[in-house]
Amino acid sequence: MGLGYLLKEAEYYKHLDGGLKRIGIKYLFAKTPLKKLVNTGIYNFIYSGLMKRKTKKFSPYMLHIENTNICNATCIMCPHVKMKRSKKIMSQADFEKIIENIAPFANIKYVAVTGFGEPLADKEIINKIKYLNKMHPEYQINIYTNASLMTEKISDELLKLNILKINFSINGSRNTYKKIMGLDYNKSVKNILYFLKKKKELGKKFPLTNVSAMLIKDNKEDINEFKKYWEQKVDSVMLYLPSDWVGSIDEGILDKVPFKEKRWACATLWRTISIDVKGNVIMCCRDYESKVVLGNLLKQNIKQIWESEKFKELLKKQANLDFCMPVCSRCNNVFDSSLDWWN
Repeated sequence: MGLGYLLKEAEYYKHLDGGLKRIGIKYLFAKTPLKKLVNTGIYNFIYSGLMKRKTKKFSPYMLHIENTNICNATCIMCPHVKMKRSKKIMSQADFEKIIENIAPFANIKYVAVTGFGEPLADKEIINKIKYLNKMHPEYQINIYTNASLMTEKISDELLKLNILKINFSINGSRNTYKKIMGLDYNKSVKNILYFLKKKKELGKKFPLTNVSAMLIKDNKEDINEFKKYWEQKVDSVMLYLPSDWVGSIDEGILDKVPFKEKRWACATLWRTISIDVKGNVIMCCRDYESKVVLGNLLKQNIKQIWESEKFKELLKKQANLDFCMPVCSRCNNVFDSSLDWWN
């Protein structure tokens, strides 16, 4: 991995939440000898004080909205195949109502169109993003897609919009992709290459493009091939450990976190509003069955939900490292919770 690629990665991350500081911290404490310090003595003393100060301030600036929970993939490391929630697509009217029940009360900076579905399965996704661009041009929009449904027409439309980043979830190379995701490798890659070609022809810097893979046993042997293929084509290549989705999945999971395990309060609750396809405000993206519903943005505004006793109690328990709540009690979010409060 040469200097040119590293500089390209730096350029990519400086535009995202946490910027270079966030990725730098994760690199230092996961890839260097400093990882031996994490969750031990002096680290815990400093980190605990930092977390206590930051949990006193509540100001979410990220919004995750599930425009659909319908997915055409069957990824072996994803609990979607087990999900019992009814499948649907969020209507344009509901999408707009949800946004307007948040906008006056929250200083939102980033909006991720993501959830337990393939966003492009929603034929109105272009209109939803157009609405965000028009009504809230300050929002920086991210999309997470497997690209299999990203036709040339959809690519052309996406490139007309103001989008900060598109993440292409590929998770394997030609030899492993079908087994891991259940999709047509050639079709997905062809779609991505067309998008990249048109973006270059238009001379556009944005959206930034990222190709990602979860590191599991099934792609372990060809992950270097995966990186080599994509790193010169997109702005960033991301490799990361999968979640066990609160005990629901153990398919092919590889290593544990690279440092001593300890749970801390989850920064997501203080930074992110997570909304499912029915407009429910849920704790986080790992609650794939929407087990803990804190309110509904088709019936309430976000301020009313934040002021509820249920929500306040959730924050209080997390700040006190009490993880007895459903979902939290079985969550394995050790890696992020051990580092996120530095940002």
